[in-house]
Amino acid sequence: MLNDALLHGLYRRVGTRHIEATAYLLFGCGAYLVYVLSGFDTHVTWAHSAAIGYCIAAFVGLAPINLGISRTALARVVATIGSVIVPFITLTSGQYPMQSEINVVARSGDLLLRNGIPYLPDATNVTDINPYLPMMAVFGVPRALLARTGIDPGSAWNAVGDPRLWCALIAGIAIWGSLRILGSLNWWSAGAALLLVASPTVALELCASGVDLPLAGFLILTLALVSRQRLVAGAICLAAAFAIKWVALLALPIVAAFLLTRFGRGAVLKFVAVLSVASVTFVIPAMLALPDTIAQVFEFPTGHGPVSTPARSPMPGVLLAEFGPAGRNADMVLLAVCGALIALSLLRNPPRSFSALAGYVAVGLTCFFLLAPVGRFGYLLIPMLLIGMAVIDHRRTHSHQTMLARHLRVMASTPILLERFAPATAIAARPWRRLLPTAHARAA
Repeated sequence: MLNDALLHGLYRRVGTRHIEATAYLLFGCGAYLVYVLSGFDTHVTWAHSAAIGYCIAAFVGLAPINLGISRTALARVVATIGSVIVPFITLTSGQYPMQSEINVVARSGDLLLRNGIPYLPDATNVTDINPYLPMMAVFGVPRALLARTGIDPGSAWNAVGDPRLWCALIAGIAIWGSLRILGSLNWWSAGAALLLVASPTVALELCASGVDLPLAGFLILTLALVSRQRLVAGAICLAAAFAIKWVALLALPIVAAFLLTRFGRGAVLKFVAVLSVASVTFVIPAMLALPDTIAQVFEFPTGHGPVSTPARSPMPGVLLAEFGPAGRNADMVLLAVCGALIALSLLRNPPRSFSALAGYVAVGLTCFFLLAPVGRFGYLLIPMLLIGMAVIDHRRTHSHQTMLARHLRVMASTPILLERFAPATAIAARPWRRLLPTAHARAA
């Protein structure tokens, strides 16, 4: 049994505080790059607040002062306030113009209430095209309802109808619900989830756009439910994700491999049946205007429509596609190779836990987003959240005492590290002798 004083000293002095403080410094550098490189007013506004928040959080974590409270927790709160809360309130106050995708969601919600179809007919302008399936329009309904009350457009109450608020809310509920379903909800996981949300990729998307958050939330909730054999609820959540963007179906083969390995063929058939029924139900409004749905939801995002998509961030697939047909063919070959490698890995080592399941889905989506001939960096928010949740759940299955013991085994071979970081009372007991008795017997 490892000495408790040694474990406590190592945790407090070599633990997460210094690592997270370094991360905040890197986050601050990222916010500064957004400020310098981005041409969007919303991004610049976010970067101003986030950079200050990250720098203060890093100071709280690194400053050699005794604050009387947990500096790790305080730094997380400061980072969240600076990178999420302040810019979110600022950008949803009505004083700043919304990005085009938020206006698209708001308009689609109004159209859904008016005639049940969230698409403008024969759209030929980029701002008129709705590249989402009908479920996304639901997040624009609150704004449409507020507009029908005759509220002043400059009123602060309009923030209640902002689609970004509802996108963030559903993602937050999904993360909280997933942690609860997995049995991972505790102070540590809550702090880790807060740190994940405060990271630049998630925080910027949450404040400036938010349209990818519901998809990420539904996917995380799907995997959590499936891992606990709640197949009906999991299938409905995946159908909801699909009814936002069809790329959610890329998770289906991985979920099927998990179900087949853990629960058998019957579970796969039940899941697919419920998924099919729920998906058809959710996309009924899209079926009422099938030509517009095909043109706006499938042709436009893939770059095959008459209107060119603005989603052309300099990612590998986009850069390859700029070389013409040869580049596109090479891009498709790379996508096929990645798909084949993931399929081979699924056959040889299928996922058996939530963390493995989320890891597979994250890798698959990352490959797709990076190699797609059109796309933007914001899409990477989805695999990032999946990986973060996988890490949080993995820690649940590997106790903190076990993880510390592994680090101690490494440190035990260098007692000078223990003398630097562990309390003197713990060093006097020299508990590491029981970890590597032979080596230290020779050293003595």
